[in-house]
Amino acid sequence: MWRRPTVIVSLLLAAGCASFGDLSPETRAEEIAWQSLHAVDALQTLSIARDPECFQETTDPLLPRHPSQGAVVLWAAAASVLHFAVTDYLAKHTSATVVRLWQGVTIGTTSYWVVHNYAIGIRILSHDEPRSGTCGEK
Repeated sequence: MWRRPTVIVSLLLAAGCASFGDLSPETRAEEIAWQSLHAVDALQTLSIARDPECFQETTDPLLPRHPSQGAVVLWAAAASVLHFAVTDYLAKHTSATVVRLWQGVTIGTTSYWVVHNYAIGIRILSHDEPRSGTCGEK
């Protein structure tokens, strides 16, 4: 079940590595920071997909309230590749200030949602433990 999405994600990410070295060291560090935060957010969203009785996706308009795990993997891969493509484009065609602004806004927004998800009980790689409600009584 996971082979096909894993191969697709790997190929997409490998394609992006071709121009990763063209980024400045600052932009590379910022992109790694965002990609890392996005990976945590994606794993948290997978927790939502695994436990639809307790959680629902409410903030991303591209995902349904109860996404399948496959939909989450595809969403995460597409967002990852798109973020890198935008970063690469901005780095080549705009000023460093625009790139810093793009990275600052996306890192800040993703950080907020990772912390928010954690605060409401969404964990990665473990059983989710909501702080309140009927799911907390499981």
